[in-house]
Order: sequence, then structure tokens, then C-alpha cells
Amino acid sequence: MMAGLGTRCCRGAWFAAVGLAFMCIAGCGPTGGIYDPETLAEAKSLVVLPGVGAPGFDGANAGRMQSGLVITSLANLDYFKVEGPGRMRKALAAAGGAAENLFSPKLQADLAKKLKTALLVLTEVLDYRFTKETKTQDWYFGTSTWTETTYWVTTALRFVRSEDGKLVFAGTGEGQSKVGYGPAVLIANENAMKELKQFVIQQKQRRKQG
Repeated sequence: MMAGLGTRCCRGAWFAAVGLAFMCIAGCGPTGGIYDPETLAEAKSLVVLPGVGAPGFDGANAGRMQSGLVITSLANLDYFKVEGPGRMRKALAAAGGAAENLFSPKLQADLAKKLKTALLVLTEVLDYRFTKETKTQDWYFGTSTWTETTYWVTTALRFVRSEDGKLVFAGTGEGQSKVGYGPAVLIANENAMKELKQFVIQQKQRRKQG
């Protein structure tokens, strides 16, 4: 009975910690930076969780695109072994749950063991919208009128330790593009990962020197 109680307590603590980190994506502190450089430096693997889309019609499915772009960006760092939401979904299925129950307290203890990864990557699209502006240009023979569209995106990333949900890295970035949402998301992620990329560069240099 006591062992079962201990397991439930651990599950609850893990759920609370990761849940808090996930909610902090929406704007509560900490707002950004490296919070556990030692853990980040030693991490060899990451699992990117399914991304959360932004409010509104356009942003509802943005989380899926965000997950894919984050996986690519992290893999391009050539520092971590990066795996995507597919592995998380398999772990959920093996634990008896479904992807929509990602943060169910009943699944947390089993997930941490099955994933066997140092860090979980939580990502969300906070803003995903476009604005239109009508512009005019006077010419010698008349006036031209056209509509210019600007796409605005804000993304957030959080790295948390899989065993206890401790926040390791947090980054938020904004991006805009005249072309479409895709380029805007790429710019936002680039800004969100600035400190992480600088950290990775420093670690690679230390490894070469060591």
C-alpha cells in the first residue's frame, strides 16, 4: 500500500512540475534563458512533444508544423539526438493512454521510464495571425492600389528534465514575413533559440579544447 502511495505521489509531483513548465510557455516567469547549464551540457537526447497551436482559426493546426520545424532546427545544431512526437505517442500507447492525454497524471511515471531521454521539449505557438494593409502608389498616368499581407508569429520553447519536470531552458521568439506563415515561424524559432545556439557553440568549442 505504501509503495503504491509513493508511486502516486511521484506521478503527481512530476505532473505538477511539467504542467507548470508547460503553462509558463503562455507567459508566466521565467521568461527565457538557460536555467540548468550543467544538465543541458550533459544531455545527449531530446524528445519533442506534440506542439500546441495558437488560438484562432488559422492557429489551430500550427502546433503540428511547429513540432516539425523545431525538430529540424534542433537536429541542425548537431549536438543532441532528437526524436519527435511519434516516439511520445508510442510511449503513451504502451502506457495505456492516448496522445490527447499527454499530461494525464496516471501516465507520467511510466512515460519518464519508457522514453529514457534526458530532456523533453515543450513547444507552443502563442500568436499566429495575419494583417492586411491597403497601399497606393501615384504614377504619372494614374494610381495603383494593392493589398499587402504580413504574417505574425510568436513561438515558445521549454526544455524540462524528464524525471522531475525541472525547467532547463526557456526561449520565446517573434517573427514576421510577407511571404507566409512558414517563414515567420522559422524566424520566430530562430529568435527563440538564440541563447541555446550560443550555448551549443560554446560547448562544442570546450569539447575541442578538452
